[in-house]
Amino acid sequence: MEPEQIISQSQDGTYVAMWVDDLSQVAPRGVGWLWPGRVPLGKVTLLVGDPGRGKSLLALDMAARISRGVPWPDASGGSAPLGRTVLLSAEDDTADTIRPRLDALGGDPSRVRVVRAVDWEDGHGAEAFSLSRDLVALEAVIRQWSDTRLVILDPVSAYLGGAESYNNADIRRALAPVQDLAERTGVAVVAITHLTKRAGASVIYRAMGSLAFVSAARAVWAAVPDRDVPGRMLLVPVKCNLAGGVTGMAYRIVPHPDDPALPTVVWEPEPVAITADEAMAALPKPTPREEAAEWLKQVLSMGPLPSAEVERQAREAGFALMTLRRAKWALGVIPYREGAGWMCRLPYTPGDAPAVPVELRAEPA
Repeated sequence: MEPEQIISQSQDGTYVAMWVDDLSQVAPRGVGWLWPGRVPLGKVTLLVGDPGRGKSLLALDMAARISRGVPWPDASGGSAPLGRTVLLSAEDDTADTIRPRLDALGGDPSRVRVVRAVDWEDGHGAEAFSLSRDLVALEAVIRQWSDTRLVILDPVSAYLGGAESYNNADIRRALAPVQDLAERTGVAVVAITHLTKRAGASVIYRAMGSLAFVSAARAVWAAVPDRDVPGRMLLVPVKCNLAGGVTGMAYRIVPHPDDPALPTVVWEPEPVAITADEAMAALPKPTPREEAAEWLKQVLSMGPLPSAEVERQAREAGFALMTLRRAKWALGVIPYREGAGWMCRLPYTPGDAPAVPVELRAEPA
């Protein structure tokens, strides 16, 4: 049913149209699921966790299962719907990382598409994908392969197209069209982001950047280490608006038996009855410098920024300038002059970021 259009006129003579649904004319329907109870179809799901917890590998494991239509690893008894995945990855190379890992996970590479760049007829040439500019192109890809079931944004912050990841209004504007796209096409969108190291805060407030990321998602899952069993990881619910009584799961990242250089995921069949906050409660608390360093890596992840802009955002995020300076030193951030002002950048190219967290440098004597 099409929504009803109501037109009104404001005091200055401007006409305003409002579209309204008559709820009595809306046919109710159940929620569709990609992974029953965990990842809904037609919605955005957020996967959060610190670096090195295997978030990208978990998403690729989902893509591998969908590509073969094999069972999900929990006790639901359901199988992944056979279909394709569209993957946007800003951190992993297609040839030496994504393809070998998909093979190791048993996936069918003919059913996974990796978006590399977008080229509009504007003379600028190929550019990185942007949620604010290129959703029409992404929808065309999804509709070209009508059996597309999953879209992965890894990490979502790399595709914001100039929106500030710490600005609620910016993130809402960037993610609302993504939710609309998911609803129109019926695909599940899994967006990956890091956790801040904000000690004492609930996990729901610790998704890197704005709380708007969590608000936009209908399901939020956290990948966290088991505080009691070394090497054991937990995938635990942070927010599940569409399913009640959902439990977490445990997994390990282990070398593939045929190629120890390749990681693979081994799931435990039994559910985990623990919340994300409980799982995080006993983990070591970061220092203010570590929190600021994690924040700074995210801010500079898309490339250099003016030093004055970094300081402005740091103040808005609640970091003292002295703490920011210590974080810059710890990360090895490189300052340099450009024109009349100073810029700063990470000591590595974001696209070539290390697969493991960067070791923070000690304070100078």
